[in-house]
Amino acid sequence: MKWKLLASVIVTVVFSVFLMNQTALANVFASQIKITNPDDSPFDGDFSDGSVAKISYYLNDGASVVTVTIIDVATGNTVATIDGGASANGLNSVEWDGTGATANSQYVVQVYTEQANYSTTDWTMFFDSGPISIYTRGVAVNRNQSDSNFGMIFTSNDGGPIGTGIAIYNPDGSNADPYLVAADQANGGTVNYGTDAPLFAELDWQGRVWVTLKDLGQVMRINRDYSTQVVIDGLSFPTGFYLTGEGEDFTIYVSANNQILRGNIGTADTFDPASLEVVAEFSTTFPRQIMLDDDGAMYVTLRQSIDLGSDGNGIRKYDISGTLPVTDNDASWFLSAEKTFIANDLLLDSGDDPNSSADDILYYCTRAGSGFDQDGIWRVDDINGFFPDTIRIATENMFYGGDENVNARSTIDFDAAGNIVFMENSNEHSFFISPPGDGANNSFTTTAPDTFTVTGVITGIEHNNGVIPMATALQDNYPNPFNPSTVIPFDLRENTFVTLNVYDMLGRKVATLVNGQLGAGSYKVDFDAANLPSGYYIYDLKAGNFSASKKMLLTK
Repeated sequence: MKWKLLASVIVTVVFSVFLMNQTALANVFASQIKITNPDDSPFDGDFSDGSVAKISYYLNDGASVVTVTIIDVATGNTVATIDGGASANGLNSVEWDGTGATANSQYVVQVYTEQANYSTTDWTMFFDSGPISIYTRGVAVNRNQSDSNFGMIFTSNDGGPIGTGIAIYNPDGSNADPYLVAADQANGGTVNYGTDAPLFAELDWQGRVWVTLKDLGQVMRINRDYSTQVVIDGLSFPTGFYLTGEGEDFTIYVSANNQILRGNIGTADTFDPASLEVVAEFSTTFPRQIMLDDDGAMYVTLRQSIDLGSDGNGIRKYDISGTLPVTDNDASWFLSAEKTFIANDLLLDSGDDPNSSADDILYYCTRAGSGFDQDGIWRVDDINGFFPDTIRIATENMFYGGDENVNARSTIDFDAAGNIVFMENSNEHSFFISPPGDGANNSFTTTAPDTFTVTGVITGIEHNNGVIPMATALQDNYPNPFNPSTVIPFDLRENTFVTLNVYDMLGRKVATLVNGQLGAGSYKVDFDAANLPSGYYIYDLKAGNFSASKKMLLTK
């Protein structure tokens, strides 16, 4: 669960999109950006019929400012800017009428969000799901903006009302659709997780979820289509693990009984456990979760037994650049269980420099037991010192307003903006905790992972959506009489399907000016009758349940 500065290139020659790291202290962000037709069907790319496009996105938190921009991929220029206004967390959307677009061009959407910082000194809990019956064993948030799952929260869930499998949450903490995937056999699926599994959760460079199956001795990968692949089999009680690298450099570190093992899996679907290298071997304790810092040093949470609820044995740091395996007494430093209690999951902020641990920050979640204001999330002060200390970040008083136990299986990860996502499965809540901010506000710009093509643009229709009309109405055309063109104005109170047709006095349709979904606002449509004979014509507007007709005179 290391958090690094990532980059994804939308169009190589135009611009790059960067995920902001924690030192930027951005708390609100948009994700799951999609462009569709207004009925949520795939966007047809065509504005020529007067229809609009719907741009939807999730906000993880409320935003005081939301600005949606449409960018021409070829030039990098902004062609349209849409004010999303102050918005609540959850699913939001705006509409774009194609203004600024040209036919047969590619575009991409960016969403800028801004909010006031909750605090400049303290971490602040800003989301509490309430009791949601989670049996979470691991959490991993997709922080790659070039991935269609950017912002989504993936958790390993071991039973309870939800069932056993991978439970997915939207960026605002609501249940995703689908919710439980790769379900076990008892929940309508085909996967055998054994008991006490799946454990932990990590995402690889392709956005696939990895978990361990403790009693079956397996490391399993859940693919993008939610099929499963046992990659490593035959391990002794695997629990925590750490993933690093991509492609041929993809490597796993995994805790197995009293050892930590390492294997360069690369792109293989299976890996021989006999090829795993023993990185650490302990005689008096059992490793649980693993983390590497930016210099390659290894951090381990330790337990007194392989039992998932066993008592803690502290946290240790190891230099693994030399002779291996390291053992109990080779630690660069250790924090005792009196300091760290029953530490479970680890989380690393890589800071501004992903090539140096000098600005790295290590977090862990822990259970301290009743009677303490110490259950929750802590950080290690100065991971490169000889005698580091611990600093409390968020405890049960913040979460529950009093003394409550935090489960020894609780788990944490960063979201894209630097908030900690905390899955606490003793009282069965999920929480979002915001870091202290720098200044009055924080902001974040998200670029959609996909581009889209506009195939047709509107001609002869002017749309003003600045002021929403009080009622739908058809106005008088002007000039009238006219030769050879006139303007037909109409107002729409709400988004609806609209037709605007012109008929001669015999009832024959001579022109269709609008035939599609339109957004609320005032419209002006040009009608060119250069190819029609002089005489009276009827223009007829139908908009939802509204229908009206008016007469106009063409004189040549």
